[in-house]
Amino acid sequence: MKKIDLHIHTISTNSDCYFEFSIEQLKNYIEKREIDGIAITNHNHFDLEQFQLISDSLTIVTFP
Repeated sequence: MKKIDLHIHTISTNSDCYFEFSIEQLKNYIEKREIDGIAITNHNHFDLEQFQLISDSLTIVTFP
């Protein structure tokens, strides 16, 4: 069975609590939970450069 997390935040917005994104923390989260794919779901904001960095840094499927 494949595991996919379809709700990953990478940018702090007005509707979210403040946090700082860390690619290392994301990698640890994915590895620990053995996730096969993620979707970046920031509210009302999409950062193409950050998305490309994330997808290039991971070995799993990453959806915008």
